[in-house]
Amino acid sequence: MAKGYVFKKGRSWHLRYWHNGNENGQIVRRQKCEWLAPYGDRYRTKRDLAELVAEKLSSVKEADKCPRSSDSFVDYVEEVYLPFVLRDKKASTYSGYKTYFERYIKPRAGKYALRDFTVAVVSSLLEDIAREHTLNKDTFGKIRSILSGIFTYAIGKGHFSARSDSDNPAHRALIPESAVEQGKPEAAKRDEVRALLAAFKDVPLERAAVGIMSMLGTSPAEARGLRWEDWDRLKEQIKIARSVWHTVEGSTKTRQRERYVAVSGELREVLLALWKTQGSPVGGYILAGRRGKPANLDNMAKRSIRRRLEKVGLAWPSWYSLRRFHGTAVRAESNLETTSRALGNSKAVADRHYVKPEEVLPDVRKAVNDAVSGLTDVQRVCNERVN
Repeated sequence: MAKGYVFKKGRSWHLRYWHNGNENGQIVRRQKCEWLAPYGDRYRTKRDLAELVAEKLSSVKEADKCPRSSDSFVDYVEEVYLPFVLRDKKASTYSGYKTYFERYIKPRAGKYALRDFTVAVVSSLLEDIAREHTLNKDTFGKIRSILSGIFTYAIGKGHFSARSDSDNPAHRALIPESAVEQGKPEAAKRDEVRALLAAFKDVPLERAAVGIMSMLGTSPAEARGLRWEDWDRLKEQIKIARSVWHTVEGSTKTRQRERYVAVSGELREVLLALWKTQGSPVGGYILAGRRGKPANLDNMAKRSIRRRLEKVGLAWPSWYSLRRFHGTAVRAESNLETTSRALGNSKAVADRHYVKPEEVLPDVRKAVNDAVSGLTDVQRVCNERVN
């Protein structure tokens, strides 16, 4: 067991001990002094502190097995974990992790070493965020998920002392009670989509963008990655094979998102109109902007789309509301399994974020009717009793 020295200074008890630390890649022996408890009736003598000292020195001993655990938490994330995310994840995922870390976590985690984190520390950090920012529960869930990912990586690399992944301090951390409920995602209505397509009838690029999002159900990044050579006109389908985030082209977000989707007759006409204005190309991006690069859909929405819609008195819903329309429309004609495949999501994600029916769906109605049929058939009940 590691040894330490307890002493009283003013109205507080402190513990001084030696531990192994990482310094410029080298393991060095360093002395550290930490506050233990306030002096008072509960902790009046050193013997009263025995349990606290044993717990602390036990964690020091465990941490000595993981020298990097003494690293500053912020330094560890910036120098070790985020570079891993950059190498291993999509550019959009890295950007999101980095933004959340710098905005919410870093300003409150500077005083901690990696090994200092417990469930209580993570919960306290989330409470600190809640005091300064009004965030919904989903956002707090993302922050906690990022923290969980950091510790999962550190545990796997032997940088954070843990017997198993269940010792991840973020797993059981509490979401602040003050977190607001997430607003319901809105899906565009059929009449809205019809009006949008009519409003852009003489603007092929904008019309094709609206058509792709509402009739294929792609994400904006997937829509930007579509190429003419992905479209099989004989089979009436197009392959979702890549995504483009800002200027970075890569594979789809997950393997499940790589899929074939049906091209309806109406979308075919919309795409052919754009294809002809582009000079009937053999290949290249479908939603091509200047110099053949993928058009920036955010800029398109802010500029040309909104300006035109304001002139005709229409409101712009959002690209994702068009994707939600697709999920809702497909769900109304099929089941959740089919909808999740159309969107390239798991059933849980499709149900939570995209499928927002406003009436009882056919498959649900049939299941309910089958389940309760015969309950009021008095003659049948009587016959069953006699038999």
